[in-house]
Amino acid sequence: MAINLSKGGDKHAIDLTKPGQQLNIHANLNWSEEKKTGFFSFLNKAGADLDLGCMFELTTGQKGVIQPLGNSFGSKTALPFIFLDKDDRSGAAADGENMHVLKPELIKRIMFFGLIYAGAKDFNSVNGRMFFKISNGEEVTLQLDNAGAGKPFCAAALIENKDGQLSIQKEARYFNGHQDADEYYKFGFKWTVGSKD
Repeated sequence: MAINLSKGGDKHAIDLTKPGQQLNIHANLNWSEEKKTGFFSFLNKAGADLDLGCMFELTTGQKGVIQPLGNSFGSKTALPFIFLDKDDRSGAAADGENMHVLKPELIKRIMFFGLIYAGAKDFNSVNGRMFFKISNGEEVTLQLDNAGAGKPFCAAALIENKDGQLSIQKEARYFNGHQDADEYYKFGFKWTVGSKD
């Protein structure tokens, strides 16, 4: 079943309470940089380096950030059971960047974001999109559209766990960086300047 979240605030619910059901969530970020030549345009991802990341809070109160910046890729086998597969710096990977939430029942909230690390000034030219593939067969898609000019950080989606039911909500909110987004979502992290080089 395919669900498209077209507007900010649109959401989809996932039931975690079904007996014997162990769900996991696969999040994907992909993009294509649009360039125009004459009357024609084509898609080419070579110029932009986008990162998929998340800020999370577990039901235990543990908080953290998973992202390529700082080589914080999470873990498949230990808390928080959230894992980022790679850092696709060139945009050459056909499947973009992928994050797996292996035990969503442990999540209180998780904000998925896209960050333009290099190669574009904002999301207006990169055709960013995110999908969530849930192991019960549901797929949720959203576009990173209505981008703020000059803002390289997109809070794309928010997953919240309330009474055993997850909700995925399209956010599509644009910020100047991690700290501004954190101030809005109130995770309370301390930020320092980082680099992937």
